Amino acid sequence: MKSKIYGVLALFLLAGCTASKPGAFERVDEDPVSHTVQYRYHPQKVNKDALKLDVANYCHAQGFDLVEALPPQDSHIPGLITAWYQCNFAIKS
Repeated sequence: MKSKIYGVLALFLLAGCTASKPGAFERVDEDPVSHTVQYRYHPQKVNKDALKLDVANYCHAQGFDLVEALPPQDSHIPGLITAWYQCNFAIKS
């Protein structure tokens, strides 16, 4: 019983941490092999412009000039969304 209470409390604390961060998002994972980065955010509170800027800055720092968003998914933390973004090169003509 205690473990369930602690688990629920931990979920609320994690959800609150994301919502209280500037922009209501956080970078939670990276995959350097596929040049992707994952973010978790609260869909009603997220500052999408700040999120896009953070992703663009991340990709630029890795040497890329294009960001492609992959379809967002529900997070394992209730009420939050996770989304992967892939860093790519723009095709120059």
